[in-house]
Amino acid sequence: MQDLEKRVVAEIETLALTHIPFAVNDRSQDGQSYFEVGLNAAKAISNSKVLSEGEQRALALACFLAEVGGDTSRQGMIIDDPVSSLDHVRIRRVAARLVKEAATGRQIIIFTHNLLFFNEVVDAAAQANPPIPLVRNYINKSESAGFGLISETDEPWIAQSVTKRIETLKTRLKSFDGATDFTTDAWRRSAKDFYSDLRETWERLVEEILLGKVVERFNSDVKTQSLKGVVVEDEDHKRIYWAMKRVSERSGHDMASAKAIPVPTPNDMKSDLDGIDQYRIDTTKRKKDAEKRRIEFEQPPKATVL
Repeated sequence: MQDLEKRVVAEIETLALTHIPFAVNDRSQDGQSYFEVGLNAAKAISNSKVLSEGEQRALALACFLAEVGGDTSRQGMIIDDPVSSLDHVRIRRVAARLVKEAATGRQIIIFTHNLLFFNEVVDAAAQANPPIPLVRNYINKSESAGFGLISETDEPWIAQSVTKRIETLKTRLKSFDGATDFTTDAWRRSAKDFYSDLRETWERLVEEILLGKVVERFNSDVKTQSLKGVVVEDEDHKRIYWAMKRVSERSGHDMASAKAIPVPTPNDMKSDLDGIDQYRIDTTKRKKDAEKRRIEFEQPPKATVL
């Protein structure tokens, strides 16, 4: 019990719960030994009445890891969404702690819907010394095959890069070949979905390519080193402004009857998709040119030898 208590205290510190006064107690029932971690207060009170939902989850995880720490067989662990209700700081701590556990030789299988946590685990595994081997699997569904499709490459739409999204939209555009009636509700829904995803792709392009991933929505770091490739000019504003206005109008806004915008055809879709693809190519090239120039600013000027 004493070793378990030490492990519980260590895990509580690792998951940043030391601001809460806890006490570890043991008891027995029907010949079985149990332990509990409660608030160290003058009057007994339930954890749920004081701790937030995130603190309760972090404490439960700390206790679980403390118990696992006594297992010398190094059996694998399966953990399902361990960071629900946790803040960004503690999410990073949980990711680092699980990677540390994997470093002992234990196989860790993590299920999560949280892309921030997903990226934190990937970063922690890469930064470990030595780096920890990691396999990324994505679970998807399709209309034809149903649920439970597992792939190492087919990220969900929300995690796809700009280039992957554009390719996905090109594939969807090909599925419209042969369509001739663009007046039906079914076509209107297809066109609206296409332009909703195209709008999201423009938004991701600004984050990923134009601003060089300096700040990303599913990453808690600010990558100032990436500023060397950032160039934003008046023409960028002009192209993005009008492109976003066009795709927004076609992606489901309930327009006034006096401003009836024709339902887009596959030719309209191709033109708008070609527009973002060409802008991606142009901006990527300009980004690389800027990086090449600005790297020189990071070095002292070359001295002249007389």
